[in-house]
Amino acid sequence: MEDSFDKLDLMLLRALCRDARLSWRELASLTGVSAPTVRDRVRRLQDMGVIQGFVAELSAKALGYTLEAIVRFKPFPGKVHLLSEMIVMTDRIVQCDKVTGEDAFVARILLKDISELDEVLEAFSAHASTQTSVVKSSPVRMRPPPPA
Repeated sequence: MEDSFDKLDLMLLRALCRDARLSWRELASLTGVSAPTVRDRVRRLQDMGVIQGFVAELSAKALGYTLEAIVRFKPFPGKVHLLSEMIVMTDRIVQCDKVTGEDAFVARILLKDISELDEVLEAFSAHASTQTSVVKSSPVRMRPPPPA
């Protein structure tokens, strides 16, 4: 699939990663091609599955969450499935990966303040042990993969 990308595709992907709300006209101006060409290229990238959607990025801080924590979950024997379901159903968990090693899941949770941490984690105590790290800063937030 990488071989099918040309310079225009890469320019469009970079521009859309910076601001997915750019109009066809704005994208055309940035890339030096017509708006219909831009539209067709973006649709082709969507059809290829390269662009999977356009989303609004919300500010956790503006929504009242002042802390973020990384929680590593080590499930108790026979509890992986239940733990997985709980993680999916917990809205404070904003990202989670199933990983190899002793910790089956690594998740990011949002907290309004540190006093909420025990309450959020208590719900998982019957299914897993946890290790938690409070995030001090995020020099690299989740970002799209670099175009090849």
